[in-house]
Amino acid sequence: MASSSDPTVVEFRRTGGFFAGNRVELTLRQDELGPAGAEALARVLQGPGPSRFAGLPGESGGADEYRYDLTIRRGDEVVSLRFDASMLPPDLLPLVDALEQRALERPE
Repeated sequence: MASSSDPTVVEFRRTGGFFAGNRVELTLRQDELGPAGAEALARVLQGPGPSRFAGLPGESGGADEYRYDLTIRRGDEVVSLRFDASMLPPDLLPLVDALEQRALERPE
């Protein structure tokens, strides 16, 4: 079980879309997310945490959709999630938006 002193790390990857090579990814600790991203992650971590999304359908098979891969690590607890854009749970959208924006802002 993770303790409150364990850093929370998020790995984010977006693939797919209309054009090949349209991949963005990053790995950040919660304190590197900025205010909006840290708040969105805190909401995901509340209650049963990110594992509540693990049983949801994640892929629609739609062509040219973005696919989002998230791995959230806190101590020994690791939750990996994969969703197509059309299947992304509304509770994850603020976090995915913050991570995507941050990944797109990074210099190549």
